[in-house]
Amino acid sequence: MMNFKTMLQLPVLETNEVLEILQEVADHERKQENPNMPKISFSNTEGTISGYFINYDRDKGVVLIGNWYDNEADLQYVSFHSISCIMLQNVKDYVHLLSDGKIPFTPRPEEVPTQLQLKKELKAAGVALKEPLGKTLSIVFNAGENPSDTQKYYAKKAINLLQETLVILAENNLAKEAFSETVDAIEFEFAKANTIELSDSVLRITFSLEKGWKSVLNKTELQNAIEKNL
Repeated sequence: MMNFKTMLQLPVLETNEVLEILQEVADHERKQENPNMPKISFSNTEGTISGYFINYDRDKGVVLIGNWYDNEADLQYVSFHSISCIMLQNVKDYVHLLSDGKIPFTPRPEEVPTQLQLKKELKAAGVALKEPLGKTLSIVFNAGENPSDTQKYYAKKAINLLQETLVILAENNLAKEAFSETVDAIEFEFAKANTIELSDSVLRITFSLEKGWKSVLNKTELQNAIEKNL
């Protein structure tokens, strides 16, 4: 919950870091039935531009913001390099992303899967990987007796991360062959550090949540770490 004392814990971030975080928020919200997009104001040499954050392309150096008036879109494409100041509104649900891990994340109740839902997702992910990997994979979340809502929320993200990473890995025939020959199951849990170890055909992975999802390996890092163990 955002309050004045919580706000005082926020660190200084570079503008490009803020835009990356806003992109993450926007990518999440645009999938929702009623998107709650962050509102943003930019200051530059020509004044102030305000609207809802829509997209950011780092390579092009352009930010797209927009407003919706009388069923009409008002769009503005802003050069990232012209921005001297970023002002944010409507981000109380995502303030943890701006805190560099100092403010704990609490998922919304409707975003927390039940343990039964997680079991179904784990099984579905293993079956979905049969086509790219050429074998059905067992994926297990070592949740302990009573996982927290935050752990269950992140477990769902971890399942998606593993599935997407292994699909990419399977595009390399050598990596696919090595993986299929040596790995029959994946077990993952949350711990203080990111680790990967292969033992008895089981790939054991720990994900660090020290700074929330920001601490977890991205797809490229995870793929490289898996391949080193094959």
